[in-house]
Amino acid sequence: MRQLAPRVVEERKKRLLQWVVHRYIKTSVPIPSQTISEEAGLNLSSASIRSLLHELEREGLLHQPHTSAGRVPTDKGYRYYVDYLMEVQRLATEEKEGLERQYSRRVEELDHLLSETSKLLAHSSRSAGLVLSPKMEKQSLRRLEILPIGGSQVLVVVVTQAGLIRHWPIKLSRTPTASQLQRLNRFLNDNIQSKSIREVKAAIQAKIEAAERELHDLEDFARRLLDGIVCFDPPGELYMEGTAHILARPEELGDFKEVQSLIRLIDEKRTLGEVLEREIESRRGALEAESRMPVQVRIGRENALPGLRNVSLVTTTYSYGDQVVGVLGILGPKRMEYSKMIGLVDLVSEMVSKTLKSFSLE
Repeated sequence: MRQLAPRVVEERKKRLLQWVVHRYIKTSVPIPSQTISEEAGLNLSSASIRSLLHELEREGLLHQPHTSAGRVPTDKGYRYYVDYLMEVQRLATEEKEGLERQYSRRVEELDHLLSETSKLLAHSSRSAGLVLSPKMEKQSLRRLEILPIGGSQVLVVVVTQAGLIRHWPIKLSRTPTASQLQRLNRFLNDNIQSKSIREVKAAIQAKIEAAERELHDLEDFARRLLDGIVCFDPPGELYMEGTAHILARPEELGDFKEVQSLIRLIDEKRTLGEVLEREIESRRGALEAESRMPVQVRIGRENALPGLRNVSLVTTTYSYGDQVVGVLGILGPKRMEYSKMIGLVDLVSEMVSKTLKSFSLE
């Protein structure tokens, strides 16, 4: 019998695996060899197809749920398929133009922008859309306002260069006068421009010590205020829309306990948000070497959290200028259209970054 060259065998296995994964994503039905022989158009005999399927099983790329059933992709098989797609496929031009039209409306407040982005991702993917807002700590400040709210309590309102707005109360040692707050607001805003929260404290303390006597009565207020600002560093807020799309297909999410684990993770949000925050940190340095970061795809057990073992997470970062500030993506079934999801996440990240850059805050 004629022996085929190894590269010919590998090429046939690759084409067969791509067809099986694509067909399974479309139908969610295990693929028998007879269907491949009749519909795949690979120009292979039934015996050759069965032989290649056995090899793909041995390599851990496909598996057979039952002896008489067809084959379904493993996590490793999905991974091979995704890696292939990331090299050769992008969103169709008309779909990209449609998304850009949906996103063309200017959004002035970052929270609204991120909420609308999670809805757009959910609607376009028919899965869950995720957007993690920037953390305060590493952002440059644009404006800071101190407002009296009764007694010795004041409300601090911070606006960052990227458009994030946050406010929280701080209790001072004594009640400031309206004149003192007005002077303190003016003094702080003269010295915070383009500094991060961590940088602000040291910079302003030095200014206070060098200030003229007329500002010395503000020293206690300013120091306590800065202590309160630096201590306020909540995790980025996770916007999530479209979880019903995932839970509508429970048969793809494992057994009852695994479904419960996923639901708890979705409800709590904090743990999932922490996973996404770690992605920001891991990719900040890499961004300096590459102007554009590739989309990250985690399939099934590639996810560290047990609650995500039966789903896939497709994510990337978004930026303000050259600074990575957040993460967005899609959480959905392993049987998703990876080419579409990768292109969608990449495109929306680009649109968010462009919108942030265009913000004009007075």
